Amino acid sequence: MKTAKKLLVLFIAAACVLTPAFAKRPAETKAAAPRAVTEMKAGTYTETVNGMHEGLVVEVQLAKNKIEAVTVKAHNETPGLSDAAIATLPAEIVKQQSIGVDTVSGATMTSKGILAAVEAAVKKAGGNPAEFKIAAAGTSVAAKKEYSSTPPKKWNETHEIIVVGGGFAGLAAAHSAKINGAKDVVLIEKMPVVGGNSQINGGVYAAYTSKKAAALQKELNLVPDTAEKHIADTLKGGDYMGDEALVKNMVYGSPFYLDMLFDNGLQVRKTLTRPGGHYGYRTYTTINGQGSDIVQVQKKMVEKAGVPIMVNTKMVTIYREKPLSGRVVGIGVETKDGFKTMKATKAVILASGGFAGDVPMRSRYVPMLTKELPTTNHVGATGEGITQAQAIGAEIMHMSYIQLYPFANPNGGVLDAYAVIPFSGPSSGVVYVDYKGERYVNEGERRDVCSNAAKNSGGFPTFCIMNEEIVKKGGFVTPAQLQGGMEADRIFKADSLEALAEEINKRTYDGRKVSIPGANLAATIKKHNSYVKAGADPDFGKRVDKGVMMTIESGPYYAIPQWPSVHHTMGGLNITPNTEVRDIYGNVIPGLFAAGEITGGIHGTNRLGSNAVADCCANGYIAGQYAATGTLPDFIKGK
Repeated sequence: MKTAKKLLVLFIAAACVLTPAFAKRPAETKAAAPRAVTEMKAGTYTETVNGMHEGLVVEVQLAKNKIEAVTVKAHNETPGLSDAAIATLPAEIVKQQSIGVDTVSGATMTSKGILAAVEAAVKKAGGNPAEFKIAAAGTSVAAKKEYSSTPPKKWNETHEIIVVGGGFAGLAAAHSAKINGAKDVVLIEKMPVVGGNSQINGGVYAAYTSKKAAALQKELNLVPDTAEKHIADTLKGGDYMGDEALVKNMVYGSPFYLDMLFDNGLQVRKTLTRPGGHYGYRTYTTINGQGSDIVQVQKKMVEKAGVPIMVNTKMVTIYREKPLSGRVVGIGVETKDGFKTMKATKAVILASGGFAGDVPMRSRYVPMLTKELPTTNHVGATGEGITQAQAIGAEIMHMSYIQLYPFANPNGGVLDAYAVIPFSGPSSGVVYVDYKGERYVNEGERRDVCSNAAKNSGGFPTFCIMNEEIVKKGGFVTPAQLQGGMEADRIFKADSLEALAEEINKRTYDGRKVSIPGANLAATIKKHNSYVKAGADPDFGKRVDKGVMMTIESGPYYAIPQWPSVHHTMGGLNITPNTEVRDIYGNVIPGLFAAGEITGGIHGTNRLGSNAVADCCANGYIAGQYAATGTLPDFIKGK
């Protein structure tokens, strides 16, 4: 019976590989057809607008009836985080002759700034901006090739190791492979810039120790953490569904890689936090509270090591010696210059991320995650690396474990710099309240618990409450971040809790309003203060660390609106502790490795916040070294 089942699986998998070479699927968008618009005064218009920050200068060239060119001339946007919008959106506006094009996920504020500048220019030229607020042109129905996984007889390029994906894991893997002896490593990225979801990560990194740990623990009066506690918290946080060996790799590798980042210039804030689900103070926050801080350091490391980065290069197939057996020998990619084949003499390392941004794929595993739900993910988080690996026999696991981020911006579901504050604040004393101004969850709980509690709170959205003392002493909010949040109307400020409720009630959230009674909010905070002083929370059982958690007794007071958004996929490819990809029979696929969110088995049912960077960086490093040398890093040996 088992043999029959195996043959059936083999037949189905082979059928996937041997499907006809051509099939219809969506192609790139067409350029917009000419249309009549109100005549404008031709010329060049320069507009200064706000993006993520002030000072976004956009030059717009207009003809009498069309947008000729859009150029970002100057900006103060965060390096890396806004690059994709600056690189791609101006050309798309011109191509579509539209200011109704989609914003670039992860760079929403920069995108909106560019679009606002073009709208202002059209208006200044005497045109009608409404005539340009049209949806992007429809997709072509022209057939696109679905590439076979049969290796070509002749290759366009040959490399030792090919790394697919330019986020935390891919950058770590490429750097590791090169410094550990591989002579020819190349990294490919399908987007116009490296980073992907890593750019828009909150810049929070969990490591039980580091070269900075002792000084921070002494300054902040914190008990030193241990690897054993980090391992235990991670396993418990995923309902013990994670692979302990993989968790240990992440935990032991995390401080090793963090120290490497420090050696290469990474700066962090003077704080160690204990976010939801963690029971040790082990979470570092980068200086700008953004993953782009780490990506920029990694990119410099990769470039210094001499690894070329090929952007706008999308993997479309993986080549294996035989359909479901033998080594992986290379990949096929789509580029601006057409299709190319890339041979890998040693290994292909997949680090192309998860699939939370792909509605059909995520809803296949969790039907409730429909298109109506927003996502924190960038547009490239579509999971094709997983399906392409499946086509050559790779096994998947934990695909239905998909996490919501509880603290995203209610207007659009974006994980911006301000959405990280509620995540970082539980150990310092922030309070989460619902539409009635009442607590609805243990603020120290893990993300899935906080998300479910918010969705069951009876209203929309919820709010994080803190005061000036928490802002100044907690260390996880910078003055610039606080000011930027208020300027962007993402953080509200008032001198009393009753006035703060009024500020909350003034706004709309995704078109909806709330009416929090000021007296309720004040009573909730007063009660919470008594729990902090007593060292116990009888309502929700939150852990209170005396001397660390603060009360909220004096103003100014601050509120941040928040709501769950589809965030992280814990499932993916099944890998060994050496990061080798397993096939559907549990055997290693020679020459194929994977690291980061494309893999499953590490986090179990739920990922603890700030473990993602540790996972990607540690396992990316392991994959690079093992692919290059067949050996594991010293931090793994004997563990």
